[in-house]
Amino acid sequence: MSLLLLTGFMLISISSYWVTRGNIRETIQESTLPLTSDNVYSEIQRDLLRPVFIASLMAHDTFLRDWVIAGELDEDAITRYLHEIKVKYGTVTSFFVSEHTSKYYHSHGLLKYVHPDEPRDVWYYRVRDIEAPYEINVDADLANADEMTIFINYRTFDYKGNFIGATGVGLTVNSVNQLISRYEAKFERQIYFSDSSGKMVLRPMNSPLLKYSNLSEIEGLSEHVPDLLSDKRNRLSYRREGQTRLLHCRYVPELDWYLIVEQSESMMLAPIKEQLLINIILALLVTFIVSYICISAIRRHQSRLERRNLELSRINATNEAQKSELLVTTEELAQANEQLKSLNKEKDEFIGVLAHDLRNPLNSVIGLCDLAEEDFSDFSKDDFVSDIKKSGERMLDLTNRLLDVSRLESFNGQLRTELVCFNSVIKSVVDQFHSQAQKKKISLHLNLAASEELQFDSNRDWLDICISNLVSNAVKYTPQYGQVGIVTRCVDTRVELEISDTGSGISEEDQRKLFGKFVRLSSRPTGNEPSLGLGLYIAKEMCNRLGMQILVRSQLGRGTSFIIVRELG
Repeated sequence: MSLLLLTGFMLISISSYWVTRGNIRETIQESTLPLTSDNVYSEIQRDLLRPVFIASLMAHDTFLRDWVIAGELDEDAITRYLHEIKVKYGTVTSFFVSEHTSKYYHSHGLLKYVHPDEPRDVWYYRVRDIEAPYEINVDADLANADEMTIFINYRTFDYKGNFIGATGVGLTVNSVNQLISRYEAKFERQIYFSDSSGKMVLRPMNSPLLKYSNLSEIEGLSEHVPDLLSDKRNRLSYRREGQTRLLHCRYVPELDWYLIVEQSESMMLAPIKEQLLINIILALLVTFIVSYICISAIRRHQSRLERRNLELSRINATNEAQKSELLVTTEELAQANEQLKSLNKEKDEFIGVLAHDLRNPLNSVIGLCDLAEEDFSDFSKDDFVSDIKKSGERMLDLTNRLLDVSRLESFNGQLRTELVCFNSVIKSVVDQFHSQAQKKKISLHLNLAASEELQFDSNRDWLDICISNLVSNAVKYTPQYGQVGIVTRCVDTRVELEISDTGSGISEEDQRKLFGKFVRLSSRPTGNEPSLGLGLYIAKEMCNRLGMQILVRSQLGRGTSFIIVRELG
């Protein structure tokens, strides 16, 4: 049954092929090739109609005629005119050749002088003598690298009817060539142009007929050339390279050329041969219909599996994303835990420092009170008051430092600033330490001349605390009969305050942890002054908030310098 079905289908397909072949061949000869020829001709007419209109406008333009009649005095004027024509209408070239001066004007200026003996100028003298108002000429364009161009050469007359020159525009042959290539690719036909002598004047660059220069050289067509070019429309068939080819020819009066469109019969029959092959394949497919059904069922099952696999992949991707989020959360918790440990350690250090530094002055006060209760006769009133005052000052200093730290770390708002006099703040701070320096026989050297009357925006309270902590440290760590220098200087667009001492200096190891909280250095105050390890931390943090920078320079045995830098620019 499959064999009978296949045999019947084949007989029907082959008989249909022969009938269709005859119909298609007749259709190609009677309508398709002529229609292609008419389409190409219409495109050429469309491309030429606009340049002819432009050339006509130029030939009748009053500016052009008046300029020639006036003696062609301003060459820039005609150059601008031709350039405007070229740009406005999108032509390849625009020109004017003067009969009076023989000058060839172009859109870029004077191109040359025409001469009767110059072969390239023959066209001009031919246009001068023709009766028609214009001609269409195909020639090489000297101003465009000798590219083949279709010129519209329009005769120009003055107001009295005297011939004054030729003007016009150009259309590149490439545009026609591109049209031919497009139609060849679209209709799978060969299209080319011939003149009345049979010379092939235009064909695509990829045409198989490039090896021929004349129609008489084409195999099987040479004996038909006289009949082919004797009529305005003609068609025939001939054999070339073992194939039958159908040909249609028509005359193009605008170019004085013949447009030829041809197609091979084998190419014409290719679609119906393809259809025959499709029919045979369909017949074979009927035989294997059961197999096809089975394959379709398997593919549906495979498609369901693929969709399930895709769903599992999405679930896995979601799990991976959640795993990544858990890892990030775990890392953030670990960092938070480390921060809590650090804060807990800092709290323990704070409590230890607070207990240690408050115990001594409190013990002193309690001891003095015990003595006062027992026998006050062994102490003078001044000594008693002085000891209590010292203990109170130590506790007050500790309290102030802790309050400064608390205020600094809890402050997150916008710091209020005002215009402050830098020298005034420094002098006020230094005055607070004169008595402390005198007790240790320390010389305070103040040199503010370089920044006299210097003012800038800052917070006076915080600036006072920063400088006070640095001067206090300098006095604490300077031995008796030492020196503390406070110097300001202006360097380019910044001001520097340097506070130096002649103490024992700071080791490199201590310098790395110098500005930490509750840091105790290896060097100790020279007068057993109390030190919480908060002064430099407070100064550093406040300077950062005030937009200033603290630098330290120190060598063991040579003293230490702290430098506050403020940019003014």
